[in-house]
Amino acid sequence: MHEKDIDLTDKENKLERMFGPNLCDADYLKEARKIITKDSTIIDITEYLINKLYECTEKDIFRRIKEKYPSVRLIIATNHVSYIRNFIEENLEVQYLDDVLISAEIHKIKPNKDFYNYILNKYNIQPNDLLFIDDNEENISSASEMGITTLKVNRNDDNLFEKIINIVRNAE
Repeated sequence: MHEKDIDLTDKENKLERMFGPNLCDADYLKEARKIITKDSTIIDITEYLINKLYECTEKDIFRRIKEKYPSVRLIIATNHVSYIRNFIEENLEVQYLDDVLISAEIHKIKPNKDFYNYILNKYNIQPNDLLFIDDNEENISSASEMGITTLKVNRNDDNLFEKIINIVRNAE
């Protein structure tokens, strides 16, 4: 999943910049009320923006990974408001996921170490048994400092599936 380059109105741009850094939806709404007063309008615009901004290029990647390595656990862990959940469920093959962790729901934000510790503790895994994939260098660096295997991706990554499979294969 990646963000598209699109033009946003001033209000849309301000809301979009607030998607990730909030510990919960209530914090997001509190800040968003400085721009738009009505919560239902904020939520409608937020959901509209999510659908307008994001694009899933490899919708079958989770199925393909699970077919090759059925015991691998697949988890989406995103800095976002919970309104992203509908987008994820509608645009990805979530039946192949083991979990979806959203910062606004777990009250932890990347690149803070407690975000990664939450994942490690919840799934009772060691840092070197976790492959963390992200497009943000700060998030990658923070995870890497903890001994987590990382893969930095960018919007134009063609062979993400192959890169993941190579890392998993080498870890066996």
